[in-house]
Amino acid sequence: MDEYVERDLSPAPSRLVSEGKFKFGTFNTQFATVNPLDAVRPLGYKAPRALVRYRLKEWQAFQLGNRRWFMLVVLYDARFSGLAQFIAYDRQEQKRYMFSRMLPPGSIRVPSSIWDGRQSYSRAGNSIEIISRLELGRFYINIRLKGGQRLPPIEAAFETLHEDGMVEPIVVSIPFGSNRGMYSHKCLMPMQGHMSIGGSGTQFERNESFGIIDDHKGFYPYVMRYDWLTAAGYTQSGQLMGFNLTANQSIDPCRYNENCLWIDGRMHLLPPVKFSRQAGDDDRWLVRDRYGMVDLSFQPVSMQNIDTNVLLIRVRYRGPFGYCSGFIKDRYGVRHEFDGFFGMGEDKYVRG
Repeated sequence: MDEYVERDLSPAPSRLVSEGKFKFGTFNTQFATVNPLDAVRPLGYKAPRALVRYRLKEWQAFQLGNRRWFMLVVLYDARFSGLAQFIAYDRQEQKRYMFSRMLPPGSIRVPSSIWDGRQSYSRAGNSIEIISRLELGRFYINIRLKGGQRLPPIEAAFETLHEDGMVEPIVVSIPFGSNRGMYSHKCLMPMQGHMSIGGSGTQFERNESFGIIDDHKGFYPYVMRYDWLTAAGYTQSGQLMGFNLTANQSIDPCRYNENCLWIDGRMHLLPPVKFSRQAGDDDRWLVRDRYGMVDLSFQPVSMQNIDTNVLLIRVRYRGPFGYCSGFIKDRYGVRHEFDGFFGMGEDKYVRG
């Protein structure tokens, strides 16, 4: 078996794009300025500014949870449409609560900076708000859903804690072409807050709750494809542990990927991984690498599907929640078991 050599890790430069060029790499601090639209010919050819902007996909998402609950919050600008979504899965009752709205173009505006930014969806008595205050080490998520026939009223307020010296993010700039890039800031953090569903309240305590941010901007190819899996939770000894694993369209995944393991605030880089799924195997996903550092099985228990084919737009999306089992090794070769950890995955194909 080949020996894994960890790729370079450094503090981020001040700007994602400098003098028209993406600064590709893996970093453990945030860019002062995230400016993908300043890139020169990011599509590989000279194009009008409006087309370049249209090709930039942007979203902010959070995975939140504790031993009972797992939640997804996302505000997504795909340019040809928007998406506002909140999903809460009750592991104890094996029940899913889902609010999802596909929106017209321009409905979602993702802020250019997480240092001090705000975005929201608000319509017909329903609202999802994300407030980014990285300079204060905080992110705030506020949910208010009026409910209906299939969904009870939901109110929630969460605070995730991105404090210097306490957590370490993975910040990536990944090439899809010579000057065509994707930026992402992901970090596993403690979380606190409260949620009420149909009048039944739940408190989320800091020492047993978590949040993962995904701030994302990318000039994806016309046909966008990736596999992704994340999970987090607390070990029996009280350590917060989680991972992020993605197989995307990086032109050099050994040098540029966003795979990592978090243990008690520290981030460990991981090699490229491959996803496989076998028909007739209860839809189980297998995620492994060539070095024996990642060997996980993911068993979906709740599935979200989107299948759209309208004119030039084609979307095939599966976003299951489920249980992980297996192990990941850290940079020192120590094996960390993930049996019973809960998380979510994505199997995404987008043309448009």
